[in-house]
Amino acid sequence: MPAHCPLCLDSLTDRLDNSPEYCVACREQFVCAEPRCRRCGNRLPPGHGPGRDACDVCRDLRLKWDGVITLGDHSGLLQQAVIAAKQASGAPVAAAMAELLATTAAQTDWLGKVDLVIPTPIYWLRRIRRGVNPAERLGAAIAKRLNVKFCPRLLKVARIMRKQSELRIAARRANVRDGFRVRTPHLLTNATVLLVDDVMTSGATANEITGKMRRCGASRVIVAVAARAPRGETGN
Repeated sequence: MPAHCPLCLDSLTDRLDNSPEYCVACREQFVCAEPRCRRCGNRLPPGHGPGRDACDVCRDLRLKWDGVITLGDHSGLLQQAVIAAKQASGAPVAAAMAELLATTAAQTDWLGKVDLVIPTPIYWLRRIRRGVNPAERLGAAIAKRLNVKFCPRLLKVARIMRKQSELRIAARRANVRDGFRVRTPHLLTNATVLLVDDVMTSGATANEITGKMRRCGASRVIVAVAARAPRGETGN
């Protein structure tokens, strides 16, 4: 049987194996071809090309990470795929999205050498209820593609936190403050880390985790997310 796109279920007539991949139509809707800010991951206004400087959205923000890699905005078909990937039954959708993000990371010219790939953890009870951590699926695929050590247990959720999506932007930083713990800090010494998650909205979670890892000696932290909340919805 020919392979099928895990999202729209159209046949991938040019493929005879079952490796995870979206069809051309879905893939074109996922990956944003427009330039994005390297620092915050937001789409740049017309006429602005990608560069090393921060964009108008993040120039005055105290972001602790060094850059953001993303497929595109958290909207449309990509948003549907992210939601599907959060479910235990969404493994095919998640696997194809992970491969696409891994390819994007591998083709990012400014990424440089990466020492560790670390997924954003979720609370153990939430993991039991959900059956899967989407960030781990993404991180495992990226680590395999980049041939980098994957550390799914390096970070731990230190306490119960409310879902960020339930909170106003201003309350999200307080919600995650001291909410994570580094289990093996010695692995972070002078390391370049790729922190992986499925969605970045306000960036509060990534900022909190990055601060923890930097205090343990990490030299660079780049965030890789499947989707970035569009400009105006990020709380930046």
